[in-house]
Amino acid sequence: MPIPRRGLLAAAGLLLASGATGQVIPARPSGDEAAERKRRQAAPNPMAVTQASFRGLFRQGMKVDDFAAFLREKVGVPRVSWTASLLEGVQGESLRSLRARNEAAGIRSVLLDPEVGPGLSSSDAAARGAAIERLKPWLDRAVGLGCVGVSIDLRGEGTYDDQYPRAIEGLQAVMPVLKAAGQQGVIQSLGGMTSQGNFVAALLNKIGDATIRAEPTFNSWHVSPNEDFARLTGLKLLAPMAACVLADYTKFDEKGESVHFPTPYCMRAVRATDFRGPVVIHFNGQGDELQGVLKAKALLMRNQVQP
Repeated sequence: MPIPRRGLLAAAGLLLASGATGQVIPARPSGDEAAERKRRQAAPNPMAVTQASFRGLFRQGMKVDDFAAFLREKVGVPRVSWTASLLEGVQGESLRSLRARNEAAGIRSVLLDPEVGPGLSSSDAAARGAAIERLKPWLDRAVGLGCVGVSIDLRGEGTYDDQYPRAIEGLQAVMPVLKAAGQQGVIQSLGGMTSQGNFVAALLNKIGDATIRAEPTFNSWHVSPNEDFARLTGLKLLAPMAACVLADYTKFDEKGESVHFPTPYCMRAVRATDFRGPVVIHFNGQGDELQGVLKAKALLMRNQVQP
């Protein structure tokens, strides 16, 4: 049976208080501990970018073997999250060659989005199993690229209470596969309950294993036609349990800021927690993709995120 929401939120609050690291922060740290904590708090978040930010360029003929040089020379961001549909045919020797090119250019891999679609939180055990089978080949490629994890699609149907036990079952089923590959499974914000911060926090609290992490976003909090989860609340709630934060932009105003949210507002919420992991640019707007990414980069660099 699902844990009552009041209890889940209280537990999530405890996770926030402790930094969700599995360690209790001493009430009265020693001088060395306090200094180290202060140093960690002051450190900037590293910057990354999604390969999917450049779908248009790939459609126009960009080759995956040229992507590392493009990131280094044109974008100036040394970390990338990969996308399955833009890696078609990359396996075996071509995968080893791609990793070598990345390393030569100083490009490091963060996540791989296998784009396997929903099914992991289905009420049908066969559908859950099929989703895991679709994921397995991409786990091999994530390992080959040196990623730390793969994206997990937990979209489902029904109410919070309908979806919660199904999502837990799906996560418990996929965890041994992830562990065997040495990869984290990172819950994407894809709408519905996956964009409901309390729901995702409850799942992470119940699972209680760093194999499953979150990817809170700047802009993807649309739960239903009549409901958006509060952006500030979601970022503060999930950042301590995150593998990375997605800085998703679609459009900028005349001053270069997002038309949907102020970047300082989002980054203050993230940095109010202990999360100092990657902030990943994802540009999904119209027009010049490179310019969109560069505008996002400039915004983030003013807000304690550095390439």
